Amino acid sequence: MKRILKTIFLFVIVIFGLTGCKNDSQSPEEEVSSGILDTMENQESKENQETKEKQEAKENQETKENQETVENQQTKDSQETSQETEQEAFILKEGTIETVAYNSKAIAENLIEENTEKKIYIYLPPSYQESEKEYPVIYFLHGFGESAAAFVNYAKKGLNVTFSKDSSKEFILVAVEGGNSAGGSYFVNSPIIGNWADYTTKEVVTYIDDNYRTIAKAESRGICGFSMGGFGALNLAFLYPDIYGAVYSMSPGVIAFGKIDGALDSWKNDSRFLKAYSYAFAYNTTPPYEAIPLRDGSEADNKLIERWESGFGDWKEKLDAYLALEKPLRAIGLCYGVNDYYSWIPEGTKYLSELLKEKDIVHTLFSFSGGHNVPGNVVEDHLVPFFNEALLWE
Repeated sequence: MKRILKTIFLFVIVIFGLTGCKNDSQSPEEEVSSGILDTMENQESKENQETKEKQEAKENQETKENQETVENQQTKDSQETSQETEQEAFILKEGTIETVAYNSKAIAENLIEENTEKKIYIYLPPSYQESEKEYPVIYFLHGFGESAAAFVNYAKKGLNVTFSKDSSKEFILVAVEGGNSAGGSYFVNSPIIGNWADYTTKEVVTYIDDNYRTIAKAESRGICGFSMGGFGALNLAFLYPDIYGAVYSMSPGVIAFGKIDGALDSWKNDSRFLKAYSYAFAYNTTPPYEAIPLRDGSEADNKLIERWESGFGDWKEKLDAYLALEKPLRAIGLCYGVNDYYSWIPEGTKYLSELLKEKDIVHTLFSFSGGHNVPGNVVEDHLVPFFNEALLWE
């Protein structure tokens, strides 16, 4: 439209020239026409400049967006390459499990004709078959009625991944069978069921050191366990700090002072557990060997209840005996589930922790939102980091 108007004005000027307007000075109409043309030309120039600037801004924005797209793609490609490199670098290596049938002389000393042949389950790390180096050893004690074999097979998966990523601190894991005809040994010495503490600490440890490449010293030997085995691990570590350098106990059978009634309430419908516990801690030396409290308030029954409490209890006395050995453990770890069905276990574990504090015994206490079980990812998140810190690899 603007171009059309400009053309019309030019046409008018030509007409005036042809009609004899010979005056050299511009008429008002010419001045107006010239002014309008100048204004239109300036406006057009301005609009062209704005159009040019917009076009350049658009091209700059597109160039910037293209550059960002290229950079983002390069970053993405770099990350994918890095991930692919990490995946290529990680190769899952398999450890091996060996099973040994061991005929125990220590267990043979029993009054119930207990079977003396027990299984030992040994996990050997991936590098064991490819090297000549020696390894620390961690011993695991299972819970009442549970299986040593089940735990070592479960642990193998986590250990394979952990040791495939970092082989600098591999160790041997040994799961000790603690079950017997009564259901559980509690890993203690008893004339009724045999000497399970001696079996675990003397026979099994000696066999492993004699037949495998181990670092055969307390500073490179740890013990851990769950429930019945959690008690067993603590009890044996405090009794034999010259054998075990560190202990990690999960949901352990630990009764706080004067709290035996809560434990007895939780066991009242479990005749198998009651019988096994009696055989281990509070027994008759003539048949029937079990001696289970009636809780009738009689003097004889109260004395029997004291014997029962001394099994999972008497931690002041146990700790005093440990301190008298003047051989401190390198590390002590405790953990429990806050929702444990056996409410006396969280109570007892916290009680033991307070006793350790009173006696200036360094330890760790960990609680998790679970029941009567080991914490999640127990191998990778608990056992490996704990013993990595606690033990020596040379």
